[in-house]
Order: sequence, then structure tokens, then C-alpha cells
Amino acid sequence: MSIDRRQILKSAAATLFAAGLYSERSYSATAQSAFKPVADDADDLVFAEARKRFLFPTDITYGNTGTLGACPRDVMDAYLGGLNELEQELPDWPYFEADGEPLTGYQQMGSARDRIGAFVNADGQDIALMQNATMGMSCIANGIDLEPGDEVITTDQEHSGGVGSWRLRAARSGIVVKELPLDSALEGGPRAVVDLFRRAITPKTRVLMVSQITSTFGIVLPAAELCSLAAEHGILSVIDGAQAIGQVPVDLQQLGCDAYVASPHKWLLAPKGTGFLYLRHDLPQRIWGTLAGSHYDDWESGAFRFMQFGTGSVPIVTGLLAAFDFIDSIGLQRIVRWDHMLNARLRDGLESIPQVRMTSPADRRFAAAITTFRVEGLSARDLQKALWQKKIRVRAQNDRNGVRFCTHLYVSPDDIDRALDVISSVV
Repeated sequence: MSIDRRQILKSAAATLFAAGLYSERSYSATAQSAFKPVADDADDLVFAEARKRFLFPTDITYGNTGTLGACPRDVMDAYLGGLNELEQELPDWPYFEADGEPLTGYQQMGSARDRIGAFVNADGQDIALMQNATMGMSCIANGIDLEPGDEVITTDQEHSGGVGSWRLRAARSGIVVKELPLDSALEGGPRAVVDLFRRAITPKTRVLMVSQITSTFGIVLPAAELCSLAAEHGILSVIDGAQAIGQVPVDLQQLGCDAYVASPHKWLLAPKGTGFLYLRHDLPQRIWGTLAGSHYDDWESGAFRFMQFGTGSVPIVTGLLAAFDFIDSIGLQRIVRWDHMLNARLRDGLESIPQVRMTSPADRRFAAAITTFRVEGLSARDLQKALWQKKIRVRAQNDRNGVRFCTHLYVSPDDIDRALDVISSVV
């Protein structure tokens, strides 16, 4: 780097990095190779081309997005380009102020938060960058004032990362976590789920926490109706969106929740270790910070107070922004259509095999791009092994639930048919 450039950078560092522009500037260097399908192309052509953007071999079917999504080249190029640029230019940043430093956890990253907000219909000031949904949920559970005996109502099918922080709070401070049995309510449809929660509310209920889409069985819960129910009773509504962001449209204003946590490293295909927390604009005043830095008592900057986690990676935010661009380049509605077509193909095929038992709800009003099933007489591990022998990756749950197959955009109809052939051969 020349001396002239160094002088320019020293005098303009804050401008270059203001509100997280490092992420966008780094990504722009690789944007010329971005995936840009033609809007009028047929879905099968678009997703066949999209499949080529992923780094794992083309003869592998990846059906474990519910744990970790695969990053496309577009995201990897942006992420690695950001790392390279940061390390080359690290000495040039004068650290005059937090906005502009080549690390997260201190600067507001305003443009990145605005980008997330635009995707979920929220003000960027109400968004805090996190490492994952578990981290965001812990900020809420540990930050809200609750008294012994106060109640949190949730379901018995929440991910441990969503409900764990509330269980910890119960053990530490005597609140009551009521994990409502979901199976019986599912038989009555979405309205029965809402009624289950309605009956559970008491004068002591302070929080309603549910997944928008559950992790184990891919159950699409009536989240908006549950948030409305909570509002009727003056109860805080908290939604775990780890399995939703990137799989279905998320409109936080329509959803009407008070708080929302997400893990874009799943269905949004962002780098591992990315997440965000949304708090309704007046809510931060009611929640204490869990992670404390120099701005732990900054009550004027919205959700920024919850980003006080110290040194973090700016390039990983670069990759996150590229993931939003990748999803937008295809179109989320197109992705939803494709994923649900694959899921219907899988479920139809499974239901035609007599030895298969669906453990995801039979009522397809609850269906997401996640299907969990078992095969009579075969352990979940053995079923997972049989599929992997044919290079089909699913995730074993337990012998009662079977295996989980996630049908996201890098899965094809041929992949579904191959999986059904394997399952038919092992029964």
C-alpha cells in the first residue's frame, strides 16, 4: 500500500467504515461474479444453475439445512474477500471512534442492520447482530425483569437453544416455564394450537415464546395469531425464527411479535455464526443487557446496546450481507415454491411406503420444508447410514422420531426420488 493511500485511509477511515460500510465495500469487490438468474426462467433451470454455486460435490444430496445451511460461492467469495482485505489493511485504521473499526461488538454496523431490517420489514435500529438465535434468546430471557412465580408459556417441542435460557432462568430465579403438550392440539389444526395457549394463560403469565417453525418436525405454528393473543393479555411475545428466516417470508410487522431471534446460517445460507435479535422499538428500555461493554447503558441507540459482545468478525457480516443478496437474486417466493414442491414430493412418496411412519404432522397446514419420519424395524441411525451410503445426508433424531430431511433449494426432484428408492429398498 502506498504512503498516499495510507494517508487517505487515516483521514477517512471513519467515513469508509461508518455504520458497517466495510461489509458492503468488501462485497462489492466480488459482486461481479454474483448469481443472477433470469426472472422468466423455469424453476428447474434456475435451481439447477443455483446448485452449481455450492462447494460440496454435485453427487451429494444435502438435506440437513435445519442444522446448517451450505454457503454458496457468492457468500464464500464475499466472506473470504473481506478477510483478505481486513488483514491487508489492518494497520491503516486509526481507531478514532468505534464506527469504522475492523471489528464488531463495538461499532453500530448501521447499514448491515438496515439490510436485515429491510428483509424482515423492521427498522434497522430495532435489530442487533448476534452469533445465532440462542444468543439472542438468552439476551431476552436474562434481561427481562421477572419475579418468582411469573410464568413463561411455550411448547414441549422447542429447540433447546430456544427454551434453554428460560429453563435456566427458572432454576436460578424461580420463574415457571410451562411447556405445553403440542401433539394433541395439532390434531385440531392451527386454531386448536391457539386455544391451547389461551387456556394456559393465567394472571401470572408474562411471556409467550414459540418457534415460528419447529426444529424437529418442521411444524409451522400460527405465530401471528399467538402474538395477537399475547398482545390481548399484555404478555411479551418472543418468536424463535431460527428455522424460518430464508425458508419462508418473515414480516415482523405482520407477525406482530415483541421480539424475534434468528440464525441466518441455516436457511438463509449465511456464514456459520451469524444471527440477529429484533426488539420492538420501545422494548429495549424494558430489558437489561446481558453482555456488557462500553455502551451497556446506552438507552438512546435502540438495539445496539445488545451488541456489546466485544471483538467479533466484520467479514462474517460481509458474508451475511452477501447471503441476503443471493436469496434476493433468486427470489424468496420462488425458493418457497421450490422447497414446498420438493417437500410435497417427498411426503407423497413416503406415504406410499407401508413401513414408513410420518412423525411430522399429517396435517399439511403445518408443513414446512422439513419432514421427519421413521421406518418400522429400522433405527434412526441405521436409516441415516443407509441414506448416506447413497450420498444423501439427513439427520437422525431418535428411534421414536426417525430422521429429518430438509428440502431446500440445492435439493432436486431427482434427489427426492433417489431418497425414496433407498428407503423402499431397506424396508
